[in-house]
Amino acid sequence: MKNSIACVFPETLPTERFLLPLVQVFGQVVHMQAIENEPPEQRTATAFIEQCRQQGRLCPFTPVPLGDQRERFLALAQELHRRGDAKTSQLSMLTLAGLGRRDNAEPAHTILSRLLHGAEIREREQTELMLWQARLLIKLGEAYDIEQAELHHALHAISRKQDSLFAELCGEKENPFVLSVTGQDDGPETDNILRHRLKAWSRLCFHGSIPAPGLLVTHHRTAVDLLQEVYERRWRQSARLLASLPIPIPASAPTACPGEPPGRACPDLGRLLAGIAAAGSYLRLAGECELLLQAGLEEWSRVAADPAEPAILDLFYFPQALPAQLFAASFADSVSSRLDSGEEGTGGVVGLLRMS
Repeated sequence: MKNSIACVFPETLPTERFLLPLVQVFGQVVHMQAIENEPPEQRTATAFIEQCRQQGRLCPFTPVPLGDQRERFLALAQELHRRGDAKTSQLSMLTLAGLGRRDNAEPAHTILSRLLHGAEIREREQTELMLWQARLLIKLGEAYDIEQAELHHALHAISRKQDSLFAELCGEKENPFVLSVTGQDDGPETDNILRHRLKAWSRLCFHGSIPAPGLLVTHHRTAVDLLQEVYERRWRQSARLLASLPIPIPASAPTACPGEPPGRACPDLGRLLAGIAAAGSYLRLAGECELLLQAGLEEWSRVAADPAEPAILDLFYFPQALPAQLFAASFADSVSSRLDSGEEGTGGVVGLLRMS
């Protein structure tokens, strides 16, 4: 388990709800940072998240460092923040327009270079500008996540206050007029935001030759559905469900990382996951790996038998597909000429974490 790594996507800010089940299975969880050496976000941090960081079980990675452009990018981000919601809204619309439209009369790099002109950044190669655009969208996504977390917290506070007031008014009598306080349901707008974030994340993560550091895991069913749809259309076969691992997790997060998570009692599964992580979410499913898979599933069935309130980690296998090719074709509108270059018995692995 020590070397097994889960690489979460497309969110870039860790959340306790997502982290808690993953550390039961993996030795480490990593998440992307669009800007290298950024301090951890404190507004969404919890004691559990901080403890995971201190123990090295939660780490960031930056696939395309800004280098000597880092301070300039930070200055742009600070300027946008200083100008307020109007400028941020303009940036959001331009960024999403460039990432989302295929029929732009004006090239996306022209739109972005015009936006960045006020920050004294000259027009560069289109690829570099698209990377800047992806970073900007990721930062917008982080701001959105923070706003949603604060809204969720406020709604829970309202709900608790409401329950307390009704209890005082009604005593022990049942009250049929309790109001429901909930957040907004996911809809077309939320799904549209997710697709743009997937595109930005994929462009950055798979830009260079270094693969993502770990087994790719998401909690968005839409993301996995898109991967499967594109895979079936371009590779002309279906993905295979390797495993469904029910994960026993505490009802609430402990104040520290669990001392003995279930994954440590499954050495064969740990070796398999570590191998997939080391290969950048790529697997050669033959010989020893097939044996490890069967042995690992048997180990896990003994450790995680009948969990009370499980999360479930589904592992999907995409034969003959490199993760970089699959993500580019599914999310970044890139068509590779070598889609069928994978060898027989090899393929990418993507995890879907389903929460009850």
